[in-house]
Amino acid sequence: MAVATKNCVVDIQHLIVYSEQHGLIQKEDRLWCYNALLEMLSFEGPAPILSWNDIDTDSFNLEQTLLHLARIAVSQNITENTQSGEDSFAMRVMGLLMPKPSEVSRHFYKLYQDMGPQAATSWFYELCCDAGYVRRSAIAKNISWSTKTSWGDLEITINLSKPEKDPREIATAKKQASSDAAYPACQLCLENEGYAGRNGSSSAGAHPARQNLRIIPLELNHHQWGFQYSPYAYFTEHSIVMNSNHIPMHINQSTFTNLLDFVDQFPHYFIGSNADLPIVGGSILSHDHYQAGHYEFPMMRASISEDFTLKDFPSVEGAVLKWPLSVLRLRSQKRKDLIAASTYILDIWRAYSDESISVLAESHGEQHNTITPIVRKLNDVYEIYLTLRCNLTSTEHPLGIFHPHSEYHHIKKENIGLIEVMGLAILPPRLVNELEKVHTIMYQGLTNEAEANTIFGQLTTDPITLSHAEWGCAIYQKLLDKGVSSLSSNELKTYVYDEVGLVFSHVLENAGVFKWDTQGREAQRRFITSL
Repeated sequence: MAVATKNCVVDIQHLIVYSEQHGLIQKEDRLWCYNALLEMLSFEGPAPILSWNDIDTDSFNLEQTLLHLARIAVSQNITENTQSGEDSFAMRVMGLLMPKPSEVSRHFYKLYQDMGPQAATSWFYELCCDAGYVRRSAIAKNISWSTKTSWGDLEITINLSKPEKDPREIATAKKQASSDAAYPACQLCLENEGYAGRNGSSSAGAHPARQNLRIIPLELNHHQWGFQYSPYAYFTEHSIVMNSNHIPMHINQSTFTNLLDFVDQFPHYFIGSNADLPIVGGSILSHDHYQAGHYEFPMMRASISEDFTLKDFPSVEGAVLKWPLSVLRLRSQKRKDLIAASTYILDIWRAYSDESISVLAESHGEQHNTITPIVRKLNDVYEIYLTLRCNLTSTEHPLGIFHPHSEYHHIKKENIGLIEVMGLAILPPRLVNELEKVHTIMYQGLTNEAEANTIFGQLTTDPITLSHAEWGCAIYQKLLDKGVSSLSSNELKTYVYDEVGLVFSHVLENAGVFKWDTQGREAQRRFITSL
C-alpha cells in the first residue's frame, strides 16, 4: 500500500475537523475517522500532519474537498472515473463521518420532546445539509424569480439539477412492476438508507449512492413511514415522507388521515400529495409518498372566489379559491369531520362527468378523475386544499386536455405536479441557454431597430431558439407596440423572464378543469351544487 500525499492528509484532517464542528462526529472520533479514511483510499499512512486544534475551517469548502478525495480514489482505482463514480465515493466518505441512523433518530426525538417539533426538524435539516446530502451548492445555482400575474405573484425556478421528464415516460414507469433484481426497488424506498448505489452497467440500472442519507421513522395512521429531506430542495426544508412499503401512489381516506396526522406532529410544516394518476401526477407514481416543508406557497395566499357549505358537514367551511387550477379549500377544527368531508368530495369527483368542459370520470375502464391534496394547520384550524384533476386526453391534446398545451411546451411540457399546483414553477435546465440566446437576438434587434419579422427569422434559423420563435417574436412585437426602442440588457432579461412567468400562469390555467370563463364558472357551480 502507498501513503497519502501531504495535500491529501490536509484535506482529510480539514474534513474531519469540519465534521466535528458541525456535530457529525465527536472529538474522540478524530483518529478513528482519520484511519478509516486512509483505509478507504487504500493508504497505510502517514500520521496526521497538522495539529488538530490549530486547523482553521473558515474557508473550508465541503464540495471541493470531497471532489479532491474522490479524484484520488479514481487514481487509486477505487471508484470509476465518472461523475457518478466520484459522487458515490463522496457520499461514502460522508456516510462514514456522520451518526448512524439510530443515533440520528434518537437525537431527533429527544429534541422533539424537549424543545418541540420545529427544533427537531431544524436540527435534522442542518445535519443533512452539513453531511452533503442536501446539495446546497447545487440548489444555489438554480435561477429563481417571481412574476406578477392576475393570480398573484407566481414563483419561477429554472432547476439546474434534474433533466426534463416526458409525461409518457412517467406513465410507463408506473406500469412497470418492481423486480426482485432491483434493490432498492426505487429511489424512495426506505432501503436506500446507506445504499452504495450502482452504475449504469448494472443489470438493475443506475442508482445513486445514499450512504449519507438519514431517515427519521414516523407513524402515520398506525403505519410506518419515513421522513427525509430532498437532496435538491425547491423550497425551504423541502422534505419527503415515504411509505415503508413500495406501493403505488393512491389517494383515498387514508391519505387525508395520514396528512392530518403529519401536521399534528409537525404543525409548522405543510404537507401534500401528488395525484395518483399519470399526466396529472408527479414524476414518481410507483411509490406512495408525500412532500412537505416549512413554506407558504402562492396558492395559500389566494383570495376566495365564493364560499360554500356541505350540509352533512356543518363544522367544515368550504371555499372556492381564485386560482388557475380548480381548488376547493376546506377548514375545520374537527379533523374527523374534515377527513370525512374530503373523502366525500373525492368520491363525488371520481364519479363526476361534465362533457361541456371535457371532464369524463371513466373511459374504457380507465379512471380519469382524482385530487391533489395539500394540508396545513394554522393554530388549531386544519386547512385542506383539494385540487380537482382530470387526466383525459384527446386528439387535439394527446398528452392531456388538462396538461400544458403544446404552444407552451417550449417552456414547460412536464406534468403539473404538487409543487406547481401551489404556484412554484420547476422549469428545465435547457432554458438557461435557450433564453439567453433569445435575449441576445432580441437585444441586438432593439439596438439595430430591426422589425419583428427579422427577429422571427433569426429565432427560427437557430436550433437553440427555434422552439421559442413565435413566442419570442410576439414579445418583441409587444415591445415595439409599446414604443420601447431601447432597454438595457438587464431590463430586457427581466422582461423576458416575466414573460416566462406569464407562460407558467397559462400552463396552470390549462390544468384547471373549471376555467374562469362563463362556461367554466357555470360548470363549477353545478359541481358545487352536486355536493
